[in-house]
Amino acid sequence: MTATTASPHHDHGVELAAIIGLVCKDLDQYRSIIHALASDERVQSVEFSAGAPLFKGSPQIVAALKDAEGLRGKIDAYFDHALVDDVTRVAFARRFADAWIARHRRSERQDLFRASGDVFVFAFELMQPVSQVACDAIAGGRHDATLLSRLRAGDGVNKEHLRVTLRLFLDHPLNPRRHLDDDVARAGRALDVPRPYVIEATTSLALPGYAKLVLGERAGDVGAAAAWLG
Repeated sequence: MTATTASPHHDHGVELAAIIGLVCKDLDQYRSIIHALASDERVQSVEFSAGAPLFKGSPQIVAALKDAEGLRGKIDAYFDHALVDDVTRVAFARRFADAWIARHRRSERQDLFRASGDVFVFAFELMQPVSQVACDAIAGGRHDATLLSRLRAGDGVNKEHLRVTLRLFLDHPLNPRRHLDDDVARAGRALDVPRPYVIEATTSLALPGYAKLVLGERAGDVGAAAAWLG
């Protein structure tokens, strides 16, 4: 597996994408899921990026990054000093909002919310060849039959179909617009979390069952859940 980190990075994902929600009781669960994905044997490579105002956004973050060991340490620097603490996270969110509104004065509030999903991004590419279990998971939902046949035959597919991008919306990490989605509401009840954090994962419409399988297992390991959003 390979890993990369970056400074400000803007990847708006696949225009027409399948969307999977990670339903978590807190952001420490999301941190644990990211760490588990980075070492999952089905993950070929990972990419992590922090944009303004998070990127080296405080002396505490800069110091933690200096002492960080590997990708895990860099991710922890941002969780520990920007995301997990509500007061600090809200302060960073306000900084982002002020800067974004100054540049986009005629935009709507929803545009700000969506843009905040590009501040802290974790992405990964799933491994090929694909196991029988993963093929069955793909077959259980919407999929491209031709591409699934290629995978079952042991052939490869374009990497774009195996890329998954996770976004935490810094503007409002609970992502309350998703709380009324049936699968999210069901997961929240099962987890006894009436107001969960909902992180959105986007992937290709061709083979989303593979991503859902991996995300669901890693989420389940820490008491969270994965739900279809679209």
